[in-house]
Amino acid sequence: MSSRRRRARHQAERARAARRKVIRRAARRVRPGPGVQARATTTAAAAVAAMVAAGVGAPVAATALAADAGAATAAQCGAAGTDALRAVCDDPHTPGSYPDLVDVGGTLFFFGRDSDNHSEGLWKSDGTTDGTVLVSYIGPRGRYSYYEPPVASAGDRLFFTSYHPDFGEELWTSDGTAAGTVRVKDIARGHAGSYPDDMTAVGDTLFFTASSNDAGRELWRSDGTKAGTVMIKDVRPGRRGSYLDKLTNVAGTLYFTAKDGAHGFELWRSDGTDAGTALVKDLNPGKPDSYPASLTDVEGTVFFTADDGAHGRDVWSSDGTDAGTVTVKDLPGNARPDALTGAGGRLFFLANDATTGRELWTSDGTTAGTTLVRDIRPGQYSSRPDWLTAVAGNLFFTARDGVHGEELWTSDGTESGTVLVRDITSGDGYPPENLTAIGDTLYFSADDGVHGRELWSSDGTGAGTGMVKDINPHRNYFGPESLTDVGGTLFFSGDDGVHGEEAWQSDGTEAGTALVADINLGGWFSVRQGRADTRAGTLKVKVMVDATGRVTVAPVGDSEFKKATATSVTGERVGLTLAPTRAGLRQLHRTGRLPVKARFTFTPCGVTGSSQTHRYVLRMR
Repeated sequence: MSSRRRRARHQAERARAARRKVIRRAARRVRPGPGVQARATTTAAAAVAAMVAAGVGAPVAATALAADAGAATAAQCGAAGTDALRAVCDDPHTPGSYPDLVDVGGTLFFFGRDSDNHSEGLWKSDGTTDGTVLVSYIGPRGRYSYYEPPVASAGDRLFFTSYHPDFGEELWTSDGTAAGTVRVKDIARGHAGSYPDDMTAVGDTLFFTASSNDAGRELWRSDGTKAGTVMIKDVRPGRRGSYLDKLTNVAGTLYFTAKDGAHGFELWRSDGTDAGTALVKDLNPGKPDSYPASLTDVEGTVFFTADDGAHGRDVWSSDGTDAGTVTVKDLPGNARPDALTGAGGRLFFLANDATTGRELWTSDGTTAGTTLVRDIRPGQYSSRPDWLTAVAGNLFFTARDGVHGEELWTSDGTESGTVLVRDITSGDGYPPENLTAIGDTLYFSADDGVHGRELWSSDGTGAGTGMVKDINPHRNYFGPESLTDVGGTLFFSGDDGVHGEEAWQSDGTEAGTALVADINLGGWFSVRQGRADTRAGTLKVKVMVDATGRVTVAPVGDSEFKKATATSVTGERVGLTLAPTRAGLRQLHRTGRLPVKARFTFTPCGVTGSSQTHRYVLRMR
């Protein structure tokens, strides 16, 4: 997950915690039992009133429950199918599966955690709730990966990495069925793992880097079978590895950077064979590095930046031959070109010519045709363009012109055709991000200072740029993430304030923007030992839960402590006290210690509960 997304998620969690605090104060003394319906109704209304008084936006579901909280509680508690749950279900917020989305041949695949197995699972979806199904759990039960694993699609197969204690991190593939979701090959034999990375599809073949027992990190390819997964070339013989990076598909040929020991970091190409994998050109002759970067395909030509040791970092182009690899233009000063992007058959990039600051440039591949597009922020100050994205032959990006904040712009490669699309952000809003092309439409997330970060779309005109839907009514929502084109339909991860972060889809209209499926209804919990009171012979235990529900701790066998329960109102930490029975107290007075075995059960609203068993020793001095 990106640092920006991680910060946004943490800020959103802090905001949720503030809302939970207000609700807890109103609902702290709720004890389900006889008359629970009346008390639940009163509590829900009190919670909403307290939130309003505190200036905190009440959740949509909580407002509805204020009118009929008792009925909702009875219905949801009954649906759980267990006598242990009589919790106050007055906040339906579920934790979310945090899906990582990928398009595989027009079908949505994603990784996420559900409420049944509480492990990382691979899912696929046709965009409907019924058509969103679990393909297979990945890894042992209860294990969930909090990082985004390398993932790519090649042909009609998904490739990804997963860890297993017997094999380490290795390459896996899936055809969308449980039987077809398998580890491809144990590349690094044993439990060390080869840690495949830099996955790049060229046609139906996956190229990637991996470390084996016999070589360092080198270039590999796979067709999804064990036999068809092979190292292409040991670019730098021995265990040190060639430090391959920046794998890029350019018109069916793989380009990458590597260091073979005889030359520095230079540009290489491969057709998937040993003989067809070779250095393109030694740009900085000998051992020094040219560090090619920002490899980009513009109608079959690879553009990149590199430093030949004489002219500084400039823009280069290559047709894959030594003679056809040339400098596009010797840019003035320390221009530091980067963010190369193709749009409309032209190259766009960012550079600083020491006169206009860091601005948008374009190139047709010739020296004369490589020019500054527009000095968006006049003078030496930079407009800091970002999020360069090609849509229907034009370029969209964000920039600051010195008058407006960081806003959405578009360009056709000419000065007059480079214009501000719309001044979206005002006040303390956040600039447009996550720019993604779906057909001829640009989708992105933006904050207009009123609705929080939400889903927007644009056709390149001010009138045709607007918010698609106010998905989350809370001002502190940090917006849709992982915008993905799946067969011409937009899918993304979003949080409406009720279901947690789940997969959504949109056709660009408010009515056509909807949750795909809520696959994680809650159920995860973790028991942590708290503080012992050796005078009373009790032990306070903290239980972390992820949804609304009831936590119960009960003695196992002849353990002499009292059953205890606690209600989690919005999914948070709850405390339980293991207190000895009279018989347990007598033993504590005699021996000073009381071994017990405790079964903890967490039952969220609407979900079957799960249990854990732990052993403790109560002590008394």
